[in-house]
Amino acid sequence: MSLRLEARTVDLKMAKTYRLKLGQSAIHGRGLFAAERIPAGAWIIEYTGQKISLAEGRRRDTFYNSIGYTLLFKLDTHYVDGLVGGNEAIYINHSLTPNADAIMHRGGVWIRALCDIARGEELTYDYGFDPANPPGAKRRGGKRKKPA
Repeated sequence: MSLRLEARTVDLKMAKTYRLKLGQSAIHGRGLFAAERIPAGAWIIEYTGQKISLAEGRRRDTFYNSIGYTLLFKLDTHYVDGLVGGNEAIYINHSLTPNADAIMHRGGVWIRALCDIARGEELTYDYGFDPANPPGAKRRGGKRKKPA
């Protein structure tokens, strides 16, 4: 499943760089954590990656879903593939109670704090999954894995 974003006006001229670190996640594998306090409303990190056509994005989305990964953002005219040329933002995990959100800005994607994020807290945003059918869910005993 790729993520669809709404366009918003963003002024990043005064954006501060926040220290982040990779670590073991209680949600899924590795996660991205705040290495310092991040205030609500702060622009944390840009989600970078290869910009690809809509057709190529749909092809990769099918493959990534088959292996249980969500690495694509769908924008108006293209996708951003965080696995190819991306940064540590690909380690931000999904949550139904996120502390961040993703905002489209000038053809890219920025992650913004929804609330104060404490040092050591894992960064999360809502991927917009259908809870009844998350990507990569495998049938086991007639049940599907639920997203965090």
